[in-house]
Amino acid sequence: MSLRYLPDEESGRHHPSYVSDLCEPKVRRPLLAEMSFPEKRTSLLIQSALMRSGCDAATMETTHRYLVDAGVLPQLNALRLHCGFTFAHSLKTMELVVYVARRMGIDGSEHAILCVGALLHDIGKLSLPVSLLRAPRRLRKAEMDKMRTHPEVGHDSVSDKRILGWNAVLDIIRHHHEYMDGTGYPFGLAAPRISWRTRCVTVCDVLSALLEDRPYRPAMGRDEAFAILTEMAGDGKIDADIVETLRSGGIVGIIKNK
Repeated sequence: MSLRYLPDEESGRHHPSYVSDLCEPKVRRPLLAEMSFPEKRTSLLIQSALMRSGCDAATMETTHRYLVDAGVLPQLNALRLHCGFTFAHSLKTMELVVYVARRMGIDGSEHAILCVGALLHDIGKLSLPVSLLRAPRRLRKAEMDKMRTHPEVGHDSVSDKRILGWNAVLDIIRHHHEYMDGTGYPFGLAAPRISWRTRCVTVCDVLSALLEDRPYRPAMGRDEAFAILTEMAGDGKIDADIVETLRSGGIVGIIKNK
């Protein structure tokens, strides 16, 4: 199988030395030991999700290094404590993203950016009250308007990082609710301006949400969820190739067929 590389200007591919440094025991061993217990718990949950996704050791190491170097583990830990199902949703989205990247032959050096972007895509929901996130009904217009601030709030909350490849992570956070037909938010971007990486997270975000119990509805079955994704792809809202990759694959370890 040939490997696909994303264009350099959008991939944020890290320099080989960044990856090789992670292989040094003196670099990687202290990371977990130096964390406080709550952050260590969050880190272990992330590592467990990465292992379930089937990603290789290099992706796990690089993802963890990105999270540590960017200093975002405290924010992910805060998200877990603030709204546990939003954090769990981010983990599931990450697992699905890795699955798509592997199935579509995206080079392994790209996987860590996808993982970090998926983990942080909803980090802006830290700014929203739990009562809104856990509302047991469909949101009213004013509430939905507030909810729709989370991509830009999340982007701004981590935009000060000076790490190679971070712009690609920011792109995912800011644009994961954009649709290819221009009907998404916050900017109404259309297909040519939405990166493949962001499209991937968008599809996996939607699928993960459909398959989860939410306060306002029970989880959908696999067939019902994919029927919605297929309709969205047919309407030109989301990437049909990514939907088909998920639909045709055996993702039993990630989602359960109800």
